[in-house]
Amino acid sequence: MKNILLTNDDGLDFIGLRALKSELEKYYSVYVFAPATEQSGTSCALHIHDNIYVKKIQEKEFMVEGFPVDCVNVGIFSGLMDQKIDMVVSGINKGVNMGDDIYYSGTLGACRHATIHNIPSIGVSSGYLDKNGNFGDIAEFVRIFIQNHADRIQPDLFININYPATKSIRGVKITKPGKRIYVDSYKRYKLTGSSWFLNLGGSLLGYVPEPGTDFEAYEEGYISISPVTMNKYESRDISNWEKITGV
Repeated sequence: MKNILLTNDDGLDFIGLRALKSELEKYYSVYVFAPATEQSGTSCALHIHDNIYVKKIQEKEFMVEGFPVDCVNVGIFSGLMDQKIDMVVSGINKGVNMGDDIYYSGTLGACRHATIHNIPSIGVSSGYLDKNGNFGDIAEFVRIFIQNHADRIQPDLFININYPATKSIRGVKITKPGKRIYVDSYKRYKLTGSSWFLNLGGSLLGYVPEPGTDFEAYEEGYISISPVTMNKYESRDISNWEKITGV
């Protein structure tokens, strides 16, 4: 493996991406295609009919005024990257992406898009919520993980890594995504008698305790590594639904 496309959803200048770039380019050819501004919660959003502004910042580094999926798509199909992409790495995200977060996350949307195009990918998130996090240690862990396990990552899934916000890591656990609980409420700003601005501003987050999940591992101080597949149907329930095909 030689060429890595690096992206994120926190923006080109975020320290998490910078730490990964600095660590990975010691061993790999790293091409950065990252959003101009934060794109958290954009999932697999993709510009189709709108123009996308792309600026070359320096050799192998591009700013994209778009979503994380746009960044991956531009890297794959625009011709700006003149090498074959061997892997997509997305992160390091400020904040975790566990359980059902994997469907909302722009960080993991980039990974999902890579998987759609048969490119192995890794999404990396952390418990750190600002630029003061220990991103250097996380980047080193990711680099070692890639060196040891890149050949094991199949292109029909992506790897979701969640790293606790502590220097006292207890180890690594292979996990399954758990069940996230979201409690949402909007701030309302009235404009006229029949219109408002609404601002979500985040959610109150919880989870369902369950053995073997990313939540359990993370809360116990372990690095959670979840292989996430792209199954498009639930095979266990096919027989039940087959009963209604004549209706």
